[in-house]
Amino acid sequence: MGNRIWLALTGLVLLGAGGTALAGGLGAFGPDRPLITGETTRWVAAHLWFWPAVTGGSLALAMLGGAWLAAQWRRRTLRRLAMGDARAGATRMAARVATRAIAADVTSYPGVRRVSTRLSGSARRPSMRVRVMCDAGVDLDELAWRIRDDAMVRLRTTLNRADLGGVIDFRMKRDDPAWERRVV
Repeated sequence: MGNRIWLALTGLVLLGAGGTALAGGLGAFGPDRPLITGETTRWVAAHLWFWPAVTGGSLALAMLGGAWLAAQWRRRTLRRLAMGDARAGATRMAARVATRAIAADVTSYPGVRRVSTRLSGSARRPSMRVRVMCDAGVDLDELAWRIRDDAMVRLRTTLNRADLGGVIDFRMKRDDPAWERRVV
């Protein structure tokens, strides 16, 4: 939620600055009023540190923006998972136990070549991502049903976590060398 607020405020400031510059360039503040006056130009020419300072500030802002974007792309992988309600002092276990269990379960289904899993989110709202590499002739609806209503239900029951959500990502190989991707 905090990221959305900062993003909205930054967007509003940039929109206002851009709108003001556009309006000034089109003569909204007077027909003969330039955006940069001769006095401003002389001041910038007299202070040699101005353009290096603008460059340094712009680079710092670009690096902060890049770091913020990189933080948005990173997904937090859970290392430990609570069995049952995390707030009630539940027993914790290594998340890899749950991911290996669902991977072994899904790998046993016919037509499945390889499975990779990852548990992300928070301790209160965990989410399982299941990537399934399967044969071209597999009925994806049937396979998705088995994963959702069989493997995931068994995992939720074992962990006593009805709140465990997930995403299933299918990749299948056809006769040509290109790979098709479908998320259910």
